[in-house]
Amino acid sequence: MRKYISGLIALLVVSLLPVAVPADEIKVGFVDIPYLIDEAPQAQAASVRLEQEFAPRQDLIKSRKKDLDKLKQQLDDGDLDQGQRLQIEREFNKTERRIKRDEQDFREELNIQKNEEFKQVRNTVLEAIAVFAKKNQYDLIISDGVLFANKRIDVTEQVLEQLHQSGGSN
Repeated sequence: MRKYISGLIALLVVSLLPVAVPADEIKVGFVDIPYLIDEAPQAQAASVRLEQEFAPRQDLIKSRKKDLDKLKQQLDDGDLDQGQRLQIEREFNKTERRIKRDEQDFREELNIQKNEEFKQVRNTVLEAIAVFAKKNQYDLIISDGVLFANKRIDVTEQVLEQLHQSGGSN
C-alpha cells in the first residue's frame, strides 16, 4: 500500500513539474521518518544514555515508595497509641507529598531531556536523508513533506521572481 501511495505522489509531483524536465529523468524516493528515528543507532544510544542518567532518581523514588508502604502498614496494624498514630500519619503525608513532587520533577526533566535528545536524532536523520539523496542523485525525497529537492526541479526562485514582478499585489 505504501509503495502504491508513494507511486501516486511521485506521479502527482511529476505531473506538476515544468515541461523542461522529462519525467523519465526524475528520480523520486519515499522515506518513513518515524521508523528511521526509532531504528537509528543514535536513537538507541540516546535511550541508553537517558536510562543510565535517570535510573538513580527512579531507584530513589521506588525506595521512598517502599518507605511509604511501611508507614501505611504501621498505620493499618492498629497497635499504636494516639500520639504515635499522629506522628506516623504526618510522616506518611510528608513522604507521600515528597514522592509526588519527585515523580513530577522526574517526569518533567526526563521529557525535556528526551525531547532534546530526539531532536538531535531527528536532525541527524534528516541530514542523512539529504546526503543519501545527493549521493544517489535523487531529485525528490518524499515523506510527510518534501525533505530534499534537486535544484533542477526547484521552482522557488521562479515563483519569487513572479512575486517581485507583480509587486506583491494580488
